Amino acid sequence: MINFFLCLILFVTLCATQAIADINVFIYHRFDEPRYPSTNISLDVFSAQLDYLKKENYQVLPLSQIARMVREGEALPDKAVGLSIDDAFDSFAQQALPLLQKYAFPVTLFVNTDAVGTADYLDWAQLKDVMARGVEIGSHTASHAYLVEMEEGETHDQWRQRIRADIEKSKAALKSHLGIEPEIFAYTYGEYSPAVIDVVKSAGFKAAYAQQSGVIYGGSDVWTLPRFPMGGPYATLDGFLSKLKMTALKTVKLDPVDPVIRDHNPPELRLTLADVRIAQGAINCFAQGGNSCRVERDPDNKREVLITAEKPLASRRNKYTLTALGQDGRWHWFSQLWINAKRPVPGGLDQP
Repeated sequence: MINFFLCLILFVTLCATQAIADINVFIYHRFDEPRYPSTNISLDVFSAQLDYLKKENYQVLPLSQIARMVREGEALPDKAVGLSIDDAFDSFAQQALPLLQKYAFPVTLFVNTDAVGTADYLDWAQLKDVMARGVEIGSHTASHAYLVEMEEGETHDQWRQRIRADIEKSKAALKSHLGIEPEIFAYTYGEYSPAVIDVVKSAGFKAAYAQQSGVIYGGSDVWTLPRFPMGGPYATLDGFLSKLKMTALKTVKLDPVDPVIRDHNPPELRLTLADVRIAQGAINCFAQGGNSCRVERDPDNKREVLITAEKPLASRRNKYTLTALGQDGRWHWFSQLWINAKRPVPGGLDQP
């Protein structure tokens, strides 16, 4: 009987451990191309990152598997990460892939198909080769357009037809040249909106990745899965290790769900946090471009916080980033994307 209860306690403990696990996904673009500083990472730094993952026994998963686990409600494994590359530049195959193969790590490559074979980009034969070497391919549109914007004089229906055609063109090219029908999508420039998500869903994808920093957990929205950027000043070993140790600042409600700035700048963000202890503890708030932001607590709902920047957000892409130290001794991280679009697609669609 004692052995039965000991086993039961162990089982419950293991389930609880699985339930709180989460996954940190990283995004890269160029390797050892210092003339592109904002999207480049030194190959020495990238090698050191992979070496750390190997020595510390991290499990590296393809991004389609991560998305499927979240979508189907599977328990996420402990000490798991995802590695992804956007745009399919030459330096991925020449510089990064040999290292990834050395460590036997899977990687997901998101391809914008109109660029295939042009200057600095892999061609179709090279993409076939990297696939044969175990690289997973996802869609990154055909033209790499700004999806959240309409063109001059364009109606909403015309915008939707244009974006849908662009995405379908990408899928057709991947099917024709590589014989695949990818299930996952990466938003160009990391920009999305409820209207864009609706188009991506209608094109048959099962999940989509963005570029706002954050940690994936069981309650993440599979249409806005976050990734930590590894380019420019963030592309360091220390920065990688810091992000790797982050856990998710979990939310049960987000308002607004649309990251496009519309009526008010700076925008207000209202979050209902899953952990009331974190909600009532110290929460750090960061905004970009010399700006700052403040966190206000709702006196009637202990889990609800309101975040607002002190000054209007000036850049095209901006973030509110929240961090809080949990009772587990780990830093919890949440980042909200904001977009200043020139001609934004009208809002009003609710994101499921």
